[in-house]
Amino acid sequence: MPDQPTPDAADVPIDSDPDALRAREGVDVREETRVHDDRDHCAADGEGRVAVGVTDEAGAVLAIVLDDGSRAMLPNGTAEPGDDWAAAGRERVEHLTDLRVEIDGPERVRRVEHVVEGSPDPHATSYEVVFAASPADPPDERRVSDGCDWRAEWLDELPDAVEDGPAAEDVRLFAD
Repeated sequence: MPDQPTPDAADVPIDSDPDALRAREGVDVREETRVHDDRDHCAADGEGRVAVGVTDEAGAVLAIVLDDGSRAMLPNGTAEPGDDWAAAGRERVEHLTDLRVEIDGPERVRRVEHVVEGSPDPHATSYEVVFAASPADPPDERRVSDGCDWRAEWLDELPDAVEDGPAAEDVRLFAD
């Protein structure tokens, strides 16, 4: 049987699974291990997390900032097996902030192995996919809503008080 041509990485649809998105040119691919106290942690269920970096024409990024100012993150949510990752990200932004967005493409994919403290063997693997997006509405119709202990903000740079970690790294993809 003749060899089948390998599809160009740019031809991988943006709603593909994380492993396929990792093959796209220009995507920042990372591998991480996270240590947990036990097997019951936030990444134990689901396929992973999807986050969306929405930037406006001036280059500001939409972030979810906790009221105490300690954390800033991109709008995000859980992706379940079989989900369309781009659609899940778009729906999460719209649910959290009431802002309609258009997904532009993947920027980062993290493959995370989860281990229990004291054990070198992973008990779960999850993915964190970060998409770039643009507002779908004209500037005068871009109202964003807040949550009970957070607010949506357009940031040009990450506030000084924000703790470092993967969520802050993802905001830095689009701000600073």
